[in-house]
This record gives sequence, C-alpha cells and structure tokens, in this order.
Amino acid sequence: MSPPALVTTPAISTAHQPSPAVPRRVSRRGLWRAVMGCEWRLLRSDLGAWLALALMLGCTVAALLNGQQRNTERATIVAAARQDEAQRLQTLAAQLARAERAGPAAAGVAAAEPWRDPTNPLSVGRGIGAAVVHLADAPLGIAGIGLSDLYPASFRVAVGSRDRFLFTDEIANPLHLATGSFDLVFVTVYLLPLVLLALSYNVLLVAESRLAQGTSAPPLSVLLAKLLVRNAGVVGVLLGGTAAGLALQGSPADAVETLQAFATWTLTVCLYGAFWVLLTLWVNSWQRDSAFNALALVMAWVLLLLVVPAAVNATAQALHPAPSRAEMVLAVRQAAVDAERDRAAEQARYLAEHGSAAPGNDRERRTLALTLVADQRADEVLARHETQVRLQRGLTDRLGLLSPPLLANEALVNLAGNGHARWDAHLQAVDAFHGQWQGFFVGLVQRGARLQGADLAQFPRFAAAGLGTWVPGTAASLWAANGVLLLCTLLLTALAWRRLRHAG
Repeated sequence: MSPPALVTTPAISTAHQPSPAVPRRVSRRGLWRAVMGCEWRLLRSDLGAWLALALMLGCTVAALLNGQQRNTERATIVAAARQDEAQRLQTLAAQLARAERAGPAAAGVAAAEPWRDPTNPLSVGRGIGAAVVHLADAPLGIAGIGLSDLYPASFRVAVGSRDRFLFTDEIANPLHLATGSFDLVFVTVYLLPLVLLALSYNVLLVAESRLAQGTSAPPLSVLLAKLLVRNAGVVGVLLGGTAAGLALQGSPADAVETLQAFATWTLTVCLYGAFWVLLTLWVNSWQRDSAFNALALVMAWVLLLLVVPAAVNATAQALHPAPSRAEMVLAVRQAAVDAERDRAAEQARYLAEHGSAAPGNDRERRTLALTLVADQRADEVLARHETQVRLQRGLTDRLGLLSPPLLANEALVNLAGNGHARWDAHLQAVDAFHGQWQGFFVGLVQRGARLQGADLAQFPRFAAAGLGTWVPGTAASLWAANGVLLLCTLLLTALAWRRLRHAG
C-alpha cells in the first residue's frame, strides 16, 4: 500500500490549488556543518585520502632533511674556511715577526722573491692574507635551497678582480644544478598541486548537483565545504611539518623575524593551495564526467608549471641573451691573460732598455698598475654579463605574473633567504668589502709602505650581521605575489559561482 502522501487526490480547479511546497532553507552555518560532517565521514574511510596525507608527510620530512643536510654541509665548509683563514693569519704574523727581527737581511731575500715577501702588501692581499666572507642562513633556510646551489658557501676575497673569488671552485655537479634540489619549496610548488588535484578532481558529481538543486542548498557553499574538508589536512600536514622542522633545527621561535617569515610563508602556501583548489572547483562547475575533469586539471598543471616557465625563460634569454657561466669565466680569464701578457712585455721592454730590473718600490708600482688594468678588464666582462642577467630577471619577473606557480616559487625562495633579493644584497656587500680590501693594500703599495705586524689589526673586516630575510625589495615582491594569488582565487570563485548559478 502506498504512503498516504503519495495518494492521488481528485482534480480540483486551479484557482483553489494550494501553492507548491517550498523547501526550507537551512542557515549557512548549519549547511556547512552538515556537509563537512558528512564529507569527513566519507573521507576517513577512504584509503586514497590517507595515502595522500602519508605521501605529503613523507615528502615534507624528506625535503626538510635534505635542506638540513645542505645547511650542515655549508656550515662545515664555512667553518673549515674560517679555520684556514685563522691559520694563515697566524702564519703571516709569525713571518712578519721574523722579518722585523731579521731587518736588512730579510729585505734582500724579499727583493729576489717578492711573491714570498710577507711585508709586500700586494702579495699578502692577493694570497696569504685573503679574507673569508659568507652569507649566514636565514631562519627558514632549510625550507628552500634556492641560489645557494649557484654560489660557494664562502668567498675568499683578495686583491684583484672579482672573478678571483667568485669563480674559484666548481660548486656542484652540473646535472644536479640542472635538475634542482628536492627541498620544501619544490614540494610546495610542484607536488602539493598534484595531491590537491587528486583529492578534488571529482568533487561534484551529476547526482550531487541534482540533489543540491532539489534541496535548495547553494551549490557553491556545498562544494566549498567539501573542498575544505578534503584539502585542509594536506595543507595542514605541510605547514605542520615545516613548523616542526624549524623547531627541531633550533630556529628562534620567539624571534620577530622568524615569526614574520613563517607567518608570511603560511599565508603564501595557503593562497597557493587555494588557487589550485578553486581551479578544481571551476573545472567541476562545468559538470562533466570525472575523466574530463582529471584530464583538464593535469593539462593545467603541465601548462602552468612546465610550459609557461620554460616559455618565460626562453623569451628572456632570446630578448636579453647572456653568455653561459662557462663562457663568462673563459672571457674573464682571457682578459686576465691578455693583461698578464702586456705586463710581461712591459717588463721585458724595461729590461731591454735599462739592462736590469727596476728598484723594489718602482717595480711594485709598475706591477700594481698593470695588475689593476687586468682587473679592470675582467671586471668589465663581469659587468656586461651582470647587466644582461639583470635585464633577463626583470623581464622574467614581469612575465611571471602569467603563472601563479612562478610567483609562489619566487616568494617562498625569498622567504627561505636564498632568493635573488637577499643574495644580490649579499653580493653588493661583498663588492663593497672587496673595494675596501683592495683600497687598503693598494694604498700601502702606492705610498711605498711595507706591511708590519701592527697592520694585521687594521685589516678590513666584513660586516656579516644585519642581512636578514627582509632585505630591501623582499616585502614588496612578497605582497605583490600574494596579491596576485588572491586575485586569481577570487576570479576562479566568481567563474565557478556563475557557471553553477546558470546550471541551476
């Protein structure tokens, strides 16, 4: 027997027909609570969701361990360089003491072998007295390796052109530099979207769409609640693992700079994750089958993370070509060789004209003049290369607005303290210190003064403090990137709402 509510009633006139029942609308808070509770009950029994959480946790831990290992290696290299510098200065002090005790006898040996003379300012400034400088790790240094792969852990600043300390060692395997490092920035920018897409690509089924229409529940609210439940755990695992890694490595959790950096990191990760989640919402709003959603989202991932960055880099290199690092180093070396050949020719001509070598001070001044010419030629090559690189970077930053992943990557690397802004500031400080170092020793040679033991305390010292995460330009770029990410998420939300409203 059919339920009473379904019994057919006699036909009556339309004027006396009751108005159709209107579904009762529930409050937005109650709707979200009901949808999220139902989605959580479904999700906690889904093995795929737990596997996604485990994958994200494993990648986060592996990335943090890799970043910690990288920082430990750099710290070991810096400590060894500092120890070597202390030993060299100790040896230099002993040599200067012996030279002062020997008096004129030591001067005769120095005239025959000036490169071994501890009182020769030029030879000391270019060799045994060279200063070691390095860039200290930022509070979030383990999260992103960034440009630290492209520069030595420490620079040995000496008298001469900058290529003498910028390109002294091979930093890493070229294949490793080409493929990049597995750090937390890589996990966030490349792997997090894949996990979010896997959890959200079929969040809206046709049956669910009709059910939502039949109950008068706003489709956008239902879908946002479901997406929040599905993806909050993944982002939470990523951020929680980052916080735990910072705590375990001993970062000062009470420091204002660390808290500001981590808060901005959290905001950037959440906005970046929201961009991909709302992209899935927009694709789901087309109300196609799951296969179409998966294909469209994978194509979007490939386009935004592989095609657009490659096109941006190719465009920048085509419009502002710069020689490769190997070609630049060879050009710098060739300039130095040409100047050295000129110096040898000048010395041979002097011997041919005068029949003997120049006196000590005169020879040192002539050698210094030719050395400065060689350094100037090498620095001109470096300046031309750096100009092209800056033009490339400026164009890349402008074109990066076309790809939210590029913006997120740049923002996270800057927050880790290994981005262009902080390294550029460090290199500028190193250049300024190099000018002070060279001016100190060149000034002694030009005055005809000899180096003495008391001069060791007057050697210039590099000011390593004061270069934190928030170097000039970092805050502006971070807020610009987060602003663009926020605009993209709002745009995707509006597009999805429009399609869902028209579909209803």
